[in-house]
Amino acid sequence: METEKVDIKNIARDALTNVFRTDTDQSGFIHIDFGQDISSTEFRTLMIQLKTELSVLVANKFHKKLTYQWLGRFDQQLTTPHHLDNAADQSFLMLGYEPSDIESELYLADYHKFSKENKKAVNNNFDESNPIYLGDEKLLEPYITKVQPFPKDTYKIVLINNSNSKAENLTLGVFHKATIINQDLSKKRVVNSMMLNMVPMNLRDEKKIDEADFKITEHVST
Repeated sequence: METEKVDIKNIARDALTNVFRTDTDQSGFIHIDFGQDISSTEFRTLMIQLKTELSVLVANKFHKKLTYQWLGRFDQQLTTPHHLDNAADQSFLMLGYEPSDIESELYLADYHKFSKENKKAVNNNFDESNPIYLGDEKLLEPYITKVQPFPKDTYKIVLINNSNSKAENLTLGVFHKATIINQDLSKKRVVNSMMLNMVPMNLRDEKKIDEADFKITEHVST
């Protein structure tokens, strides 16, 4: 794949509609598979470019800015429950999966839609399920989407609305869940992880993030 031919602007526009959602008509996430013909450095560069394009769109639509909560690379081989990652009230998680021998699955659960359509079932206790859903997963089943195809040998981005349930939030988040099919700690499953917070324009950004280092580093946290 020639990365200069990747239409990042179009991907960002799609993300603004489907990920930065203000109602449950949209999914709350997008999944883009870039195949195998790309390097890790080129892939991480695309992630930064997508963040840059999203920042422009978010400023125009919401009059807010996107700031980093974190930006790093991890060897992730743990199965998780449905959860939100710990970030600002309105936040967005960009996961960049690199080819690996470790087979895995990713699920998204639209708890906002579930709670809207099943008010008696949730009994207005949505906040008790943040950041980890501990209820009966069978109740969530109609609102769970399995990301597929999700091949282990390609570069792919999944951008997820990680916003929590506070009533004043403009954007509505979804829970995510990773399932590791064949854990093998002698090998790596590299996930590039970027957490973006949507905050007021005048809020001072205290985080010092080195985008240039992220693009080229070989370090992977465990």
